[in-house]
Amino acid sequence: MDQFHGRSLTNPRGGRRVRNRDKRKYECGGYFSAPKVTGRRVVEMKRTRGGNLKVKVKEIDYANVTLEGGRVAKAKILKVVSTQDNRNYARQGLVTKGALINTEVGDAIVVNRPAQDGVVNARIVKK
Repeated sequence: MDQFHGRSLTNPRGGRRVRNRDKRKYECGGYFSAPKVTGRRVVEMKRTRGGNLKVKVKEIDYANVTLEGGRVAKAKILKVVSTQDNRNYARQGLVTKGALINTEVGDAIVVNRPAQDGVVNARIVKK
């Protein structure tokens, strides 16, 4: 089963809540796909509610970097410098929203959620 995002079985004081029904499929979420910086691009298609598709990135090599003046360049990701989520993610090379990445055109901050969107979009950092 995926992660359960419904109401907790305990109340804030630690007491037990009695369920009046079973878990529903729409209350279940997915796991973190952990997009890793490698030399290739690997994506996984996941069916979502309503029959839509979500593109989950497993491995990534390029990012769309917005430069000064609004130009966008496709740049190779060299490494993940730091992340706000978990300092071990940077060591492992995992890209998340808000991560500082080193690219061919300079340092950039990831502005989207690569695990949900299928691509890495970033903006250049002024020095």
